[in-house]
Amino acid sequence: MSPTPDRRVVGIILVCLGLFGVAFAVSGLLSPLPRPAVGATCGPGQGSEAAVIAFFDPVTIGAGPEPPATQAGSRAQWLAFVHACQSASDQRAAVTLPILIASAGLTALGGVLLYRRSRRPTGASLDGPAVQRSPLMLEAPAAERSPSVALVSGTGATEDSHERVGAPNPP
Repeated sequence: MSPTPDRRVVGIILVCLGLFGVAFAVSGLLSPLPRPAVGATCGPGQGSEAAVIAFFDPVTIGAGPEPPATQAGSRAQWLAFVHACQSASDQRAAVTLPILIASAGLTALGGVLLYRRSRRPTGASLDGPAVQRSPLMLEAPAAERSPSVALVSGTGATEDSHERVGAPNPP
């Protein structure tokens, strides 16, 4: 049984939206950080590094060694630069990681809708001949004999058929 057409369309739409969201989030994490207001770039070279790198490894921002406490002006400028780069990295991660998680969830939900089998019976199984199966009807124990054979309606079994089945004879 395949999914219904409506479910298939919804599944395809969810997968497409999810993949678009994943691509959007990954491109946001991998794009370079903006230049901070204090100048320079948030990276070790001429350009800023990706937000994901600065988020997980802040040492790579490229601010150089921390100035000694005796140089208050240089130290304040260095701290402002590091704070600007790290806050830009944190903001980018705070925005894109939830989008990435939600998009992955949408993609998974769409995949489940596409590949899960329908539980409704099809018309072919309703039109076919119905096979009637009756449950086993166990004979009730009588006072004069013990239960010996299970009698099933429609099988031609009788009370004396226990000899043919191999059941013990009643006393």
